[in-house]
Amino acid sequence: MSSLLAAHGGPATIDIPGPHYQWPAITADLEQAVLQQTRRSLSDRDASGILGEFERAFAAFVGAPYAVSFATGTAAIHAMSRVAGLRPGDAIIAPAYTFLATATPFAFEGVTVRFADADAYGNLTADTIAAQLRPDVRAVIVTHMWGNPCDMPAIAAFCREHDLLLFEDCSHAHFAARNGQHVGSLADMAVYSTNQKAITTGEGGVLTMREQKYHDLALLFGHYNKRCQHEIPPEADYYPFAFTGMGLKHRMHPLAAAIGVQQLHRAGEIEQRRRTILERVTDRLAGNPVITTATVPADTGQHGLYVIGLRFQPGNATVNRGEFVKLCLAEGAHEVDVPGSTHDISTEPLFARTDPHAPYQPIAARATDLPGVRDFQDTFIKIPIWGYPGDEEVVDGYLATLTKVSTAVAA
Repeated sequence: MSSLLAAHGGPATIDIPGPHYQWPAITADLEQAVLQQTRRSLSDRDASGILGEFERAFAAFVGAPYAVSFATGTAAIHAMSRVAGLRPGDAIIAPAYTFLATATPFAFEGVTVRFADADAYGNLTADTIAAQLRPDVRAVIVTHMWGNPCDMPAIAAFCREHDLLLFEDCSHAHFAARNGQHVGSLADMAVYSTNQKAITTGEGGVLTMREQKYHDLALLFGHYNKRCQHEIPPEADYYPFAFTGMGLKHRMHPLAAAIGVQQLHRAGEIEQRRRTILERVTDRLAGNPVITTATVPADTGQHGLYVIGLRFQPGNATVNRGEFVKLCLAEGAHEVDVPGSTHDISTEPLFARTDPHAPYQPIAARATDLPGVRDFQDTFIKIPIWGYPGDEEVVDGYLATLTKVSTAVAA
């Protein structure tokens, strides 16, 4: 292989038609699962069919007592806010560095979002949460960014000490664990997005919880009428609302649930394949002075297998991060990426609103001082964790590209 970079006239490292990553893999058994569901039902109104199968399988997969499916992960977080009883005047501490939907449903409800700083993995810690604690704070939500699990035992202990509700956004971390405990297990409620994540339904989300009351209220939020009347105990104070629910419907489509059941049947295979790829990339980049994997040590936590995070070391390179990515793209590695939608969201005007019913007009965003967020997002790059047989050639190409470009730009 030529050492001359493609951007400087050399041959490209990868000459493979795109896309270089698609998920899920469209296999014969996935096609059959969807086809069978079209013959079974295209509109489930209760949990007697595929929706119930998916929820039970997902609850078993993450070790949760209860699970309720939703049309999107965002809808599941919205349900979380309502189920918890948060209202205008209350505040929640959230990560400043995250995908917007971790926090936007709370802002929609008029709940104040107080943004906390990040550690070296882009995650909240008990200390960064403590820095934002105010008398109006009733809850904390964490995100396990890019699959790296937060230190949940410490965060859970902090929340117990201060009588705070604890929520987890596990959308990046379906397979993650910390100290042997699956993410989501220490929270009052947890959300898992299932769009293009490691376990996918195409589009969707799941809310898990430890208490039946939260389960029942989640049904009232998004699954009105038959399901609520069948599953909510008639003696519950809120049972009179079973017919109308809270006024909204956010049910997952049965075809999405069918995809999810098929994926959960293959969860062991998906995990094994993705862990093999993650370990291979980590080993190959070990000692690379320019780019390394940004994953928690194996003795600290188990990675969630969403993407492979990479940390760019600007002090060891003759180019900046943006130039490094462009050089990789020129080599044909089209999935080397600087996240655009996931960044510091603390200055978005939505979070400066105090009245959820006010007109949507420009509002001056609050200034923030978040050095941990800045340090993380300014050096982060991601590539996929490939997860299906036959991807060896593209994985080899990306490893060769990262090594070639790093060698060429090393200071």
